[in-house]
Amino acid sequence: MKKYSKLILSIGISLLLVLLLGEGKFRFVYQSDSEEIRYKKFHCLYGFSEIRLCPNRNETFTRKDGKTWDIQTNHRGERILSDEKEDTNLWIIGDSMAMGYGLPTKETLAFYLKTKYNLNARVIAVDAIGTNGISRLLKETLTGTKEENHPKKIFWIWNPSDFIDDEREKTGLKRFLYPIHHLLSRYSYTYRYFLPSPPNNVYTSYGTPILYPKEHITYSNLFQFLNDPSISKEKLSILFSLGMSREGKPDTSDPNYDETKKFFIQEGMNTIDLRKKTEELFKEQKQIYIPGDGHPGPALAELFADAIASEFLNLQ
Repeated sequence: MKKYSKLILSIGISLLLVLLLGEGKFRFVYQSDSEEIRYKKFHCLYGFSEIRLCPNRNETFTRKDGKTWDIQTNHRGERILSDEKEDTNLWIIGDSMAMGYGLPTKETLAFYLKTKYNLNARVIAVDAIGTNGISRLLKETLTGTKEENHPKKIFWIWNPSDFIDDEREKTGLKRFLYPIHHLLSRYSYTYRYFLPSPPNNVYTSYGTPILYPKEHITYSNLFQFLNDPSISKEKLSILFSLGMSREGKPDTSDPNYDETKKFFIQEGMNTIDLRKKTEELFKEQKQIYIPGDGHPGPALAELFADAIASEFLNLQ
């Protein structure tokens, strides 16, 4: 028995030494984190699987096209324009499109709302989350906000990436193992080398888009979201645009926009369809997408802001 114990101990120590040597080698070779890893470290883990922007951070990153973009968060982990504290009853929810991934502060929809319409917006969004993640984030924010500061209107910038993000949602054993993966993928060079994570925030469409069936998990998640008694349907509006195809043009071939719009209307939701205006801006050679990335560029962010302001100001 002692022989087996010594053997197991020897194997364990040997593996540990190999891992430490490997970690040292990779750290010497790479020396500094890539932009992808730096951006991952801008995110914090809440609970077992909820990813949020880390609070009280202000950093600058470099995009694929070489341009830099800055992002600042408040104590709640929400993207903000500045340190000035301003109450608002206009909320923006969603994923990276709503958050303004890749856009400098002065090109975000919140900035256009402020500078063009003098409207303050609370941006309750984080990248790479699906329908349930957006729902939980909204409900947590409502619960943590005094009732007198609840929104008059909530605008959700929706896109078909939720069909993919919802399939990736961590459930079962994966949910409990995720904290380990989260930690190692950010701080272990060896782990990242042998188990690389897929690229974050890929919004460019590759291949022919498929029509997701009504039995898809996203439709079930949307139904639960829209029928949650803690979320007011009357306050919520859904915005549609168009994602970027691999040719760099608006992806007009995706059938899920039409089908999901029908679903939202059947559920009694107000929808704001900006697809035609997006195509018009593209024909005018406006920068509606970040080059080589697919996320909304400054022209599309401004279009979102114009549509939101138009509806919100009509409520006043």
